[in-house]
Amino acid sequence: MIKVITDSAADIPKEEAQRYEIDVLAIPINIDGETFMEGEDMTAKEFYKKLGKAKTLPTTAQVTAMRYLDAYRRAAEMGYEEIVCITITSQGSGMFDAACLAKEMFAEDHPQLAERTTIQVLDSGSYTYDYGHAVVDAARAAAEERPLEEVLQVFRRRREGYQVYFGLTNLTYAKKSGRITSAAAFVGEMMGFRPIMTIHKGGTDTLGKVRGDAKLVEALVKLYQDRRSADGRGFYIVYADNKAMGTQLRKAIEKETKDR
Repeated sequence: MIKVITDSAADIPKEEAQRYEIDVLAIPINIDGETFMEGEDMTAKEFYKKLGKAKTLPTTAQVTAMRYLDAYRRAAEMGYEEIVCITITSQGSGMFDAACLAKEMFAEDHPQLAERTTIQVLDSGSYTYDYGHAVVDAARAAAEERPLEEVLQVFRRRREGYQVYFGLTNLTYAKKSGRITSAAAFVGEMMGFRPIMTIHKGGTDTLGKVRGDAKLVEALVKLYQDRRSADGRGFYIVYADNKAMGTQLRKAIEKETKDR
């Protein structure tokens, strides 16, 4: 049996995690001195409500090596002989390193369990459901009792087979995080600029900018038209706290390409 483990940054819907018995380790989020466990103490909708009222920019802590170790131990004690642990990109967090350290600790602390347990730790090289959907597909393959190498191949193919493009409609938090200067954010907000970005080699790159939400939707549709696969593969639309724009983008893509 194969157990799939990941972190809550993968944004996997609870019903999918439960269906395929994915062990999702919650990331701690600190908001004005109060700590919440992502997906356990607080939903995404509740987070954005708190974010709008927060006095300071919320911060996150990584899943620790001890928590990964505990997850490995639980899985092994439940009879799983193979464990696949997939983390958020190592360029954005230390969780990949923590998961690898926990693998070494597992061999030292639980030698008898380690003798019959294989642990594979994978760096997703990405963020949010871009790797979350691949984790789900890998867990589905595991549930079908496919061998470990096939499960790993499913994850890699699915993860590498998608491109990610996204736009920012609010520069406030990018400014607070230090990702852009206050001056650049001020000018951007005054001009109505919407940066368009992509995930590349585990990090983020800026492709350009447009003015206004309508132009942002148009630009994202154009990117999809230019770079979509010809093999009939679908697409995912992931949004933060702007469901209306997510719906608008989906309808625009369907109208222009007939893809669904």
